[in-house]
Amino acid sequence: MTRADAVLIVVCFLAAAVAAVWFAFGNRDGQRLQVSCDGQVIINMPLMEKSLAGVLEDGGEMRYCLILLQEDDVSCKWYEAACDPAAAVPEGTSYNLLVLSENGVAMEAADCRDQICVNHRPVSRGGESIICLPHRLVVEIAGGTDESVLDGVAKAGHIIETAREKGRQGHETDG
Repeated sequence: MTRADAVLIVVCFLAAAVAAVWFAFGNRDGQRLQVSCDGQVIINMPLMEKSLAGVLEDGGEMRYCLILLQEDDVSCKWYEAACDPAAAVPEGTSYNLLVLSENGVAMEAADCRDQICVNHRPVSRGGESIICLPHRLVVEIAGGTDESVLDGVAKAGHIIETAREKGRQGHETDG
């Protein structure tokens, strides 16, 4: 083993350690729960604090959302206690049952045949999502829309656009 081999091994270990730290601490908590079906936003609600406990009303441990999909119509009904989808869903209507808890957002039940969305782990961090392809449903934890959560490229674009607007306003008043 040569000196170059040892340096290469150390560099690889350092790169792996930096990547592990980045993934462990660089992932921000999400600020919004967004649920959309076929691109149409059904739910867009803020998540308060650093956990989902902020969305739970009256100190409840869990909150349920029954999403009903009937042809082109999509609706959401909220429940404070577990509901039986078989009894609550009209015939000919597809459904997904979301549960919000302190552990995150999970798909508790769905009538799709593959059940991949139901077997997905709960999501609670920014950028995580659960997708039900048969129902074209996307459940995601998203960041906020304010400037404090923009990345460097988006901030630069925002600064440039603001400067252009100010320049146009100054040019219009000078002429």
